[in-house]
Formats: sequence, structure tokens, C-alpha cells
Amino acid sequence: MSLTGETITLRGGSRTDAGVSAIAHVSDFVSATSIPPDRIARAWNTKLPESVVVHAAVCVPDSFYARYDTLGKTYRYTILTGETRPVIKRSTTAFVPGELDVDAMRSASEYFLGTHDFSSFMDQGSPTKRLVRTLHDIRIDGFQELVIAMTADGFLYHMARIIVGTLVYIGQGKISVHELASIIEARDRVCAGPTMPAEGLVLERVYFATELFGDDCWPYEDERRDAKRASLPSVE
Repeated sequence: MSLTGETITLRGGSRTDAGVSAIAHVSDFVSATSIPPDRIARAWNTKLPESVVVHAAVCVPDSFYARYDTLGKTYRYTILTGETRPVIKRSTTAFVPGELDVDAMRSASEYFLGTHDFSSFMDQGSPTKRLVRTLHDIRIDGFQELVIAMTADGFLYHMARIIVGTLVYIGQGKISVHELASIIEARDRVCAGPTMPAEGLVLERVYFATELFGDDCWPYEDERRDAKRASLPSVE
């Protein structure tokens, strides 16, 4: 790192696929720099490419690890329907030709809420053995331009994109709303819809046991949050 004269290892708090964007990705690093935390973002941004920007930096305890201290995430997926594919928004929007039955998609989305084994919505290639996740919230806003936001305590490999793909199939009439419960229970990837393109997905928020950057304290009560709060002193 030319700004501090150190070799810094940046530990990312969340892994995303190529083509996925992030608004609130959080990473951690160790540094002996004398640059105050409130000036680090401005200093780093003078060296970063146009595709990356640092919003803020805070001091955290030595025990903090962004990846393992994350308690949940919110992803947002944007779909444009109709006859003309997006150009200006092509890197943050997926195009689905024609019309979708949005009411059916909203009805179906409720089946995802709660704690489930989401194996049907995980592509091959994931090393995780924790297949049970809790989806706390899912919302579908808009009509021709749809925004699907979902918050969970964790996401399996391509889980968000496959959930959206399954909802798209429901909106197209290829899967019925009433089939969704059995698709979840099947725990079989071939039963669900397609994996949607990475370009429509944005990591919108990463949550922790205590607030780091504003509105990122995990809002759901669970044992993990209480345990993390007990072990982490307040940040500066």
C-alpha cells in the first residue's frame, strides 16, 4: 500500500460472483498507519480505479473478522421486462422479454420466508455444509421494472439468483405458485428455476451485531447476535 508504506492484506467480508455489484461490501485489514480513520476513505479513493470506491472506515477490535462476524445480508435484484433490453442500466439490470405475472410472483415469494433447507436453490460448486438458512424478508416492488430485495442470515451459492429465476418462471407461468412448497421440500436443484444473470444482482447491505456504518446492525433477535454483542467491544 503506497499510502502507508505497508503490505496490507484485505479480508473481504462477502464473496460475490463476477458481474455482481455491491453497495455496502465490508472488508477488514490491519495497519499501523497514522492516517485517521475518517480520512482513510478519501486517501484510498485517490488510488483506486473508477469501478471501486471506499465510503468510510472505522477502527474495530483485533478479534473482528468481517467475513465471520457477518450476521446477515440484503441482496437486491433488478429486472426490466418488455420488448427492449436495457442499455444504460445493462450492468445492474437483467432483461426478461415480455410480461410477468407480478401478483403471482408476490404470492409465491411468501413460501421462501422462514427457515428452510435451500438445497434446491444452490448450484454445484459450494463447499458449505450449512444448507439451512433463514430468509427473514423478501419484497417485490414495481411492475415493468421489478426490484426483488431479500434479507437472510446467509445465502448459498447462487441462492439469490436462483430464487429470482424461480420467481421469473412463476411469473411466466412455467411453474405454478402451488408447486413452490414441493420444490423447496425436494432439496433438488433441477426442480427450481434458472440461475439469473449476475448483472442484475447487487449486495445492498451486510449486517453485524453492532452498528459500524449506519443501519447495519442486524435487526433480528437471535442467539448469534447476542453472542457477538457480548464478545465485541464497541467500535470507534
